[in-house]
Amino acid sequence: MHSDLGRRVGISRRSPGHRLGLTVGAVAAGASGLLSLPVQAQDVPPGVVFLMDNSEAMQNYPQSLPEVFTPGWYAANKVPAVPVTPKGDQGSEGSAGLAMDTGCEDPALVAAMSWFDKNSVDPAKNGSIPYDSDSDLKSPFFDPNKFYFSRGRRLAWNVKEGWFTINGNNFAGPLYSYGDILSVCYASVGWDLTDYPYGSVDSPLMTECRACLASKGWWRGPIVTPTTQATNPSGAGPLKELDEPPLPPEAFRKWVLSGRVLNVRPPRFVVARKALKDVISSVTNVRMGVATFGEDHGWFDPPAMLEKLRPTCDQSYPTFNDEALNRSRLRHAVNEVKFNNNERSIGEALFGLGGYFSSQVADNRWGYWFQQPVNPGDFGWPGCCNGGTYDNPYTGQPGYFWGVAAQEWLKPPYADPYTDKVLPGQPWEGTGYDKSVCNASQSNNIIVVSAGAPRSDNSVPITKMMDILKANGARHPDGSLLTFNPIDPELNPNVGGVNYCHLFGTTKEACDYADYNWPIGHGVGNKNFMDDVAFFLSHTDLRSDMPNSQTVRTFVVGYGDSSPMLQSIALAGRGSFFRADRPDTLREALLFAVGQSANLCSAP
Repeated sequence: MHSDLGRRVGISRRSPGHRLGLTVGAVAAGASGLLSLPVQAQDVPPGVVFLMDNSEAMQNYPQSLPEVFTPGWYAANKVPAVPVTPKGDQGSEGSAGLAMDTGCEDPALVAAMSWFDKNSVDPAKNGSIPYDSDSDLKSPFFDPNKFYFSRGRRLAWNVKEGWFTINGNNFAGPLYSYGDILSVCYASVGWDLTDYPYGSVDSPLMTECRACLASKGWWRGPIVTPTTQATNPSGAGPLKELDEPPLPPEAFRKWVLSGRVLNVRPPRFVVARKALKDVISSVTNVRMGVATFGEDHGWFDPPAMLEKLRPTCDQSYPTFNDEALNRSRLRHAVNEVKFNNNERSIGEALFGLGGYFSSQVADNRWGYWFQQPVNPGDFGWPGCCNGGTYDNPYTGQPGYFWGVAAQEWLKPPYADPYTDKVLPGQPWEGTGYDKSVCNASQSNNIIVVSAGAPRSDNSVPITKMMDILKANGARHPDGSLLTFNPIDPELNPNVGGVNYCHLFGTTKEACDYADYNWPIGHGVGNKNFMDDVAFFLSHTDLRSDMPNSQTVRTFVVGYGDSSPMLQSIALAGRGSFFRADRPDTLREALLFAVGQSANLCSAP
């Protein structure tokens, strides 16, 4: 990394890949190293929008709690029935589920949980220090003296699971917890007292739970079964949407965890939120904004722009006003992200952010391109009636009228008259000093943090974007011209477009993933358009009100994920891909992406 780069954005001069084993993808086909940086860094501060994954998968733990057991151990070591096993006690089923392989003594389970030690003197192993104690949050994440309800894959969420820790859709807290062992065990077991011939507080299962929390700080409880779901839905869960893949076995296992356990291995959203806030706190001479994937808004879901680029243009250049950056406001925007989206619409969010970086306010650039109907040629899809897509195979929703609303690609905010809920519209830059692009030499960048491949993410005007790119003579990284032929795509063996998955250990066809990913296009080799959007932003001048070519680069940080589509997006976006599996590598990946953005010109 250039010494000038480290000075400009205030990050380490040593590559995180060198120090931490961070996986960094090249930005040019066939390259094996990092992005080559220009000799001279630009003076104009870059613009960086952090696009945070807010899908439900971000609730998951980086590693699920173990669903392992030593064969025969539980049956041999559980307390014998007195005189018969009461409903819901060890080895039987009750309102909380099947109490099988519960506890904290099974040798296989103890070995699998060895990453946590309540009695260690090391805070990194005993969890005595809250992972994120930001005073802007309504609860510490997590209080080491409290106990939390969990499932094997994530904290229990009352929208889909009970008993719960996360209440409603507010992921800033306060979290629901207990301060004493007796109460949390009693609530977790959830017995019907009429089933017990002896005092339930002293029953074997309650005794086991209390002993485990006192000695280990965690207890593996019952398993939710179809019977549990049918007889006690309020205390059961999890619920699965029709268009979601089958849930893993860990999702059905109930746990009680000390806050100490959660401080050692927090859920993904807690780790990602903290990492991004740390980056915002540590860099300077960079204009920063925060966005996330938008809620369901019909077909195209505009991104939620939680905080536009700061500071304003007059406070950025020629002198950068660090105080005007207002880091606390940016960090608050990160804290406001709600991780409840059932989609991971990276491509749609990139398209919307392209509109934010465009000169729409100045000269109707975006509107000129994407006002309906956008149907160049003989087959303009998405769109009715020679476009469209297949019907949703899970819900039956018709795909014929895919993306045909009059303002589909220019959506204004929408206030639901029944719920008073306001859905974000297409974000635009401000009209004064709060422009997205302040200077013709500004580097414009989006840094995506994603815990997986895009899902339900294809409602973008693909044909129109390709038409613009072809007219401008856009070329792939290997120098070949971009092609795209949308006529009769089901029978066309080569529709063209952008798909680089074959460069990342798979095939283009494998990136046509359709299972639990609707809607999709028709053309073999290019049924998913997220990388096409990134290519469009990085190869198209988004503004006609200033010189140079005002493109936007896309960097992707795969949090625990190296999906070929994520890597294809980064290559198409003329950025870099980073795989980060640990909190430190996630933070370093974000810092490195910011550092690269500061050394890149806006023009291709």
